[in-house]
Amino acid sequence: MASIADVLGFRNSIEVYNHFWKNHGFAVVGYDGTTESVQRKLARPENREKMKGYVAKKIGGYLNDDDGQQKAAGSLQTKAAITSSTVTAAVPLVYDPEILDILRTDAPLMAEIPIVGWPGTYYKGANIATRDHPIGFLSENDSVDVTALTRSGFALSPVEMPMRIQADVVGISDFGQRSSEHQFSLRDTALGARFSEAVQLKEQAMLYGNPTSGVTNGGLTDGNAPTGFAKQFDYGETGSDPDGVVDKSSVSLSASDALLKDIKAEIKGVLKSYNVTPSDLFIGTSWDVHDELDNEINVHGRTEVGQGSVNYGAERLSIMGIPVIPTHNIKEHALWTSGTIGSEGDVFILNKRAHIIASLAPPFILPLGRRGLSDEWVMGDYYCVVDRSGGKFGKYLQGYDI
Repeated sequence: MASIADVLGFRNSIEVYNHFWKNHGFAVVGYDGTTESVQRKLARPENREKMKGYVAKKIGGYLNDDDGQQKAAGSLQTKAAITSSTVTAAVPLVYDPEILDILRTDAPLMAEIPIVGWPGTYYKGANIATRDHPIGFLSENDSVDVTALTRSGFALSPVEMPMRIQADVVGISDFGQRSSEHQFSLRDTALGARFSEAVQLKEQAMLYGNPTSGVTNGGLTDGNAPTGFAKQFDYGETGSDPDGVVDKSSVSLSASDALLKDIKAEIKGVLKSYNVTPSDLFIGTSWDVHDELDNEINVHGRTEVGQGSVNYGAERLSIMGIPVIPTHNIKEHALWTSGTIGSEGDVFILNKRAHIIASLAPPFILPLGRRGLSDEWVMGDYYCVVDRSGGKFGKYLQGYDI
């Protein structure tokens, strides 16, 4: 029986990388093949306009046999399954602005983390937090031959992370596809619903993924799950460095603005210890923590004479100019077998420069064949969550007692 990697065509990584990234015009910005991010490319208006309706058109082309994929099968009702030999049939999803909008609303923290192309099944890059001091100030005599001095200005230790496969199956009917082209939003179709569920799980894994040997439940602790930031920040487990995971369960929040001040102090610790600026950072919280922060700010509703409505509560919060982004994916999650992971009291300080999602294949669908009145498509994603600072440019503040 073929493995899922064979079915999805992941045995030839360069072919997959070229199909999903280079052939779609993504600029290579790193010496190692790293591409510009999906978010950056789709932020340009001309690219959003070009890719509008991309997914519906590609699915429609397959159903209508525009590219001849079904000729050998003879009719629409007897489509042959697509295998790894036809990886070019895979349709990337997040290049469509409408699909990217689902990502932004349903997984708002992941939408802030650059999704970049990577040409291989194992990420290996430089640790951007590992920097020694320069040689420094010299006399005129010493500067004559600088190479004779001990070089200490740029020492790199690699950050390594294996790619992980996330998969699902979705049934797409002819009616649903045509409706998405002309009547309905993609969000209202089976594809939109399954993509929403997939990116919510992906954001949960980005935060809490903790692969455990011998576990095969398909969830956040499955042996094949990605390693999330909560685990990657825990670099103090075996080293002498201060730990990027801070237990906040015993912090008293009874004083005025206690939660705001504690989070602010942790941000200050990151800013003063490393080459990090506030513009690099954003803060991920649960809706419970966000509400508590909102209450501590002591928001007042204001009304004008004759005003028919009033809004109470902040729509956007910032701490030291750093945006606070709430998500329902920060909470206590019931694992798919037993136990829990995470807490409504968790806070993540994340870094848009150091943290990336490196993908050989970003979220995509690949046709499998006809079953009844719909076509079955595999929804795949081949990626890893990477902290390029080795856990130093962010923090996991664990379990405030809110």
